[in-house]
Amino acid sequence: MKRSFLRVDLQRLILWMCLSFVLLALANSLYASYKVQREILLHNTLELNRVYANKLAQVTERYLRSSRQMLEAVATQIANNGAHTPSDQEELTRLIRMTENFNSLLIANADGVITATEPRDLGLRGKPLQSPVSLSMLQSRQGGITAPFLAPSGRWIIMISHPIFMADGSYGGFVSGTIYLHAANALQTTLGRHHYKDGSSLYVVDQTGRYIYHPSSEYIGKANPDQPLVQALQRGEEGARRTKSRADIDMLAGFAPVPSTGWGIVAQRPTDSAMSRLDDLFWRSFYYSLPITLVCLLAIWWLARLIARPLRELAHVAANLDNRANFERIKFIKGWYLEASLIRAALLAGFSAVALRMRKLSQENATDPLTALTNRRGLQAAFADLQQSGGSASVVLFDIDHFKAVNDTYGHARGDEVLKSLALITLAQARKEDIVARIGGEEFVVLLPGATPEAAMLFAERLRLNIALTDFERVGGITVSVGVAHYPSQGDSLDAVLEHADAALYQAKRTGRNRVCEFSFSQP
Repeated sequence: MKRSFLRVDLQRLILWMCLSFVLLALANSLYASYKVQREILLHNTLELNRVYANKLAQVTERYLRSSRQMLEAVATQIANNGAHTPSDQEELTRLIRMTENFNSLLIANADGVITATEPRDLGLRGKPLQSPVSLSMLQSRQGGITAPFLAPSGRWIIMISHPIFMADGSYGGFVSGTIYLHAANALQTTLGRHHYKDGSSLYVVDQTGRYIYHPSSEYIGKANPDQPLVQALQRGEEGARRTKSRADIDMLAGFAPVPSTGWGIVAQRPTDSAMSRLDDLFWRSFYYSLPITLVCLLAIWWLARLIARPLRELAHVAANLDNRANFERIKFIKGWYLEASLIRAALLAGFSAVALRMRKLSQENATDPLTALTNRRGLQAAFADLQQSGGSASVVLFDIDHFKAVNDTYGHARGDEVLKSLALITLAQARKEDIVARIGGEEFVVLLPGATPEAAMLFAERLRLNIALTDFERVGGITVSVGVAHYPSQGDSLDAVLEHADAALYQAKRTGRNRVCEFSFSQP
């Protein structure tokens, strides 16, 4: 009897069923991986922007506090002099030379007459106050920070003032400093350097929703009170959310208030920029899965033939039962149950191979689960790419001084929070191309491609100082010891460079901790 080509035999059935299941499992795994990676990228970008906005809010708060303290010191000195004297001008000149916090300074007496200015060529000395804001400060006899306003000169400015009370308690006027929102000063320097080519930016609004700082200077002085982020800042909230920019661009924004003024700082990054590598990650996952998938399919094809062969033999025996010899052979085949078990085992083996591969891919993921930094395997992969390209790099290795005391005193949960905060600080200091990794309990590594030993030392010292200045919740201040080594001049492999960086780190610990040491072949 001729066999029809369209007849479904066991080998084809097994092959096509397994092919369908494997491809379905692969598609589902890739889709799940894509969704998870997207959520991680969104969450991490929002959280980083929130932390960054909070950090800048703290910096701005310290800037304003120091500005008011400087004016208070000048007001106290004027009061100690007993009256408005020529030395008032010297006080302003000394202040303008020692700080870039202000663009201009002035002193007005209790009658509203300007007695001293800096710069001196403003042409206001001896003239009465004119602006409503200045007159309001004179009448209130209280210091403070004004809302942004348009000065007669056409500039948008902010004034910070402090009253002068003489030794006998009488009101003697005020001293004020002016910040030009369109000109160079310490506030512009602090905020203006945080605009990046990928579209990331930040802006500052006052309590009315008016822009104090914006990367596009034409927005300064304009109000945007209906923006949801501005409304949240007006309520004193801190957080992160997706929003739309003025140009209708989808943004991932973090925001935080400046407590003493009611200002708000927003750090944002375009969503498209944050998601730019998602497609690349998806195709990488697909390419990494493809070889094992092909191996599985070949194995299934082979197993299908293996399973079908004894069944064909059994059919041949059944067709010739009248032959005694064939009857004896059937004793050794025994079975459909055995064959059904083998089929089930083959299917389980196929699915187990796919599941095992996915678990292996998950385990080999180059991300540290606690800090979301690169782990040691990811660091080794990045270093291998660097070696293949023939580039150079510096390695900065650091760990927390007396971290065991933090865990013993505050518990491991709080210690983990410190590690996560330390990771965020390091990422904020690193460049886009740098690799930040956690390779041990409290050990961190920063791989700086193309960085010279001198540049690496500057980076390490800046990082050490930023960590030392950070107040960690409940724990307070911590310090780190840092070792720096260079590839390939101080090692031709990752292990060698890390070993030398580790030697430099322990040199830093031996010499007192909270410092940076560079590896030298001559060091003990």
